[in-house]
Amino acid sequence: MAGDDASQRTLMAECLSEGVGTFILMLFGNGAVVVSVLTGSYDLWAVSLMWFLGVSLAVYAGGAVSGAHINPAVTITLATFGQLEWRKVPAYVTAQILGAFTASVAIYVAFAGILAQFESAENLTRGEPGSELSAMVFTTYAPNPAIIGTGQEAWAQVPAATWFVSEVIITSFLLFGILYIIEEMNAGRPLANIGPAMIGLVVAALVAYEAPVSMAALNPARDLGPRIFAFLAGWGEIAFPGPRGGFWIPTVSTIVGGLLGGLFYFKAFRWIYPTPAEPGREPPEVHGE
Repeated sequence: MAGDDASQRTLMAECLSEGVGTFILMLFGNGAVVVSVLTGSYDLWAVSLMWFLGVSLAVYAGGAVSGAHINPAVTITLATFGQLEWRKVPAYVTAQILGAFTASVAIYVAFAGILAQFESAENLTRGEPGSELSAMVFTTYAPNPAIIGTGQEAWAQVPAATWFVSEVIITSFLLFGILYIIEEMNAGRPLANIGPAMIGLVVAALVAYEAPVSMAALNPARDLGPRIFAFLAGWGEIAFPGPRGGFWIPTVSTIVGGLLGGLFYFKAFRWIYPTPAEPGREPPEVHGE
């Protein structure tokens, strides 16, 4: 009984770590999107660097407790390949989504007045076609409404299939990058205290590359938690089911991408490293975005 209580306390600590880490990630990352869209103060590279800071600080904050996955795609991939107990997955994912939702609330509290003025200046009505331009400060759309636009002409440039496949590709690379950065058998990996920053740089580069296409979700919690908030905050059908009914794409595509990245790493790439001398080596700790 005492062992069960200790196990529960450990899982609670890990979930708190995941929730707080995802909150940090989203406050910096989505906070930068808000500043960029509503004020024009940040360009794409500045937004990418803020995502770098969010990822890095989140992993530094919780890496020693839960691994700082801060991303359901990372959590599900690690469980699939035996690096995490499946029993922890629902709790981790719930904590991650709640962390992203709570960060959206915090951002809204700070920027509600500026957001309302922006919507007035752009003649946007929440929940109506075109209001993706304001909802994008919370959730993701394809193509990027602030760069490419909204409506049929914009959608033609990034069909739903392209949206899905692009997110699969970048999330595959994210997981692959995370895994080789933290791989204990990789003699060229960064030292432990530098690893979180390197993972942050991978995210920043992927955001800078992919943002015009799909806003680079890379993370189901990054999209789903804020999307739930946007629905509750008045964007309604623009959040769910979203333009073209695409609300599910950032979640499903990133999970698929994570699994493919993990599959490539564990089944086709990891063998290149020298086998450790000691048999039965513990799996490496994994940190993620």
